[in-house]
Amino acid sequence: MTTWEQRQQAFVQRVGPLQAGRLAAGTVVVLNSLSFAGTELRKITGVLHYEERLLYMLLFLAQPDVRVVYPTSLPVDPAIVDYYLRFVPDPAAARERLHMVSIGDPTIQPLSDKLLRNPAALDELRSQAGDASDAYLLPFTVGAAERDVSEALGLPLYGSPPHLAWFGSKTGSRRTARRAGVRVLEGREDLQSLVQIEEAIELIRHRAPHADAVVIKLNNGFSGQGNVIVELNDRTAPLPTSDTTFCAPDETWPDYESKVEAEGAIVEELVREKEPMTSPSVQIRIAPGGAFEVLSTHDQILGGVEGQVYVGCRFPADHEYRLVIQENAARVAKVLADEGVMGSFGIDFLVANGHGGNAVYLSEINLRLGGTTHPYWMARLATGGEYDASIGELVVDGGRPRRYVATDNLKEPALVGYTPAEVIAAVERSGLAYDGALKSGVCLHLLGALEQYGKMGATCIAETLDEANAMYAELESLLQSPRR
Repeated sequence: MTTWEQRQQAFVQRVGPLQAGRLAAGTVVVLNSLSFAGTELRKITGVLHYEERLLYMLLFLAQPDVRVVYPTSLPVDPAIVDYYLRFVPDPAAARERLHMVSIGDPTIQPLSDKLLRNPAALDELRSQAGDASDAYLLPFTVGAAERDVSEALGLPLYGSPPHLAWFGSKTGSRRTARRAGVRVLEGREDLQSLVQIEEAIELIRHRAPHADAVVIKLNNGFSGQGNVIVELNDRTAPLPTSDTTFCAPDETWPDYESKVEAEGAIVEELVREKEPMTSPSVQIRIAPGGAFEVLSTHDQILGGVEGQVYVGCRFPADHEYRLVIQENAARVAKVLADEGVMGSFGIDFLVANGHGGNAVYLSEINLRLGGTTHPYWMARLATGGEYDASIGELVVDGGRPRRYVATDNLKEPALVGYTPAEVIAAVERSGLAYDGALKSGVCLHLLGALEQYGKMGATCIAETLDEANAMYAELESLLQSPRR
């Protein structure tokens, strides 16, 4: 057993029994590294500021025995830090246990890679982590670079070993679903060339004659950026001459073919928006030691080509199927836990609403902290709520529900040039800001992208989804013409 494995084993023994709503006493180093290819990261507007999406972790500083170290590529505006600390009972005491570390690197690359090239930054993180016996690394996702950072810092990693990342690929997702007895759409996986994809498309045409299109997905694509829609009516060969639509801007067939050969792909029938189909997701947490729990369900808000791109979510998922997808997610989680997967992650489903009931299909497993992670934890930590898995609701004060609508994609030209402090103040003046007494209101995030891109995120929390939707609409109206 290697030193890293021994460190991981000791970590499991130390924190295994803890429930999701608490952190282990000691120091958590939050590593929000979007460890994807730089070519893919550049497609996301304001991507460097996505490193701020885990700032909800600052609310865990309400626990007096917790310290947080939070590295980022660029400095986080102090007004943003102040904003998050206002959600804890004693902001001054919490600030003493918080260490923000900027490495001053504006290049669009994963934060983990930048840290590994920056010995001074690693030294600072090592120093801030203090006693390694009670410190650990909490990553956005786990790959070879995250393991290398954990080894460089001498800290255990709260996540799955990198060799298990395959289970979160598109191919791994389909095969894990079958092991768990969960349905998948007609398709084929583990495809390594356009020729294999073309052969798979012909099989789908034969087995699913009702399908008028298919979607090709890169094994490690995210937010729909690795997807291609292929129309089946009058399809031509070779594949690049067919009627196709890339979901990512500026993608080309030569580049896409090289990605298929490098990482593999799947192809499956496309369920079009005109059909009675929804796309909910389930968040699962597998604790160190193998116990797992459902954290939440969401209905995803999708946009882009054929609804292939994630833009936001509503919590909870519709009552007609939320418990059904929870049960399917739990079966998948059991398979993953038996394999040694650890940490929080999401499972996306497709649900067909038919006369004979809901047909549930697993779409993909995302072994990372996804787009529903930060709104869920912001809502849970801000309200002090607990998730009641028996009804699929976040409840406060012994039973009152809390629902929300959230997005990372509030983009308004009028916001360009505004500072985080100005937008925070505008929301407060409007009366929309989160109210701790009422346990409802707007929580803001992704504020660092405001000045340059006019982009931000928000979670609108209320007792009903109608109220949350109305709050979101009011916020959109406000941001179209904010006042300084």
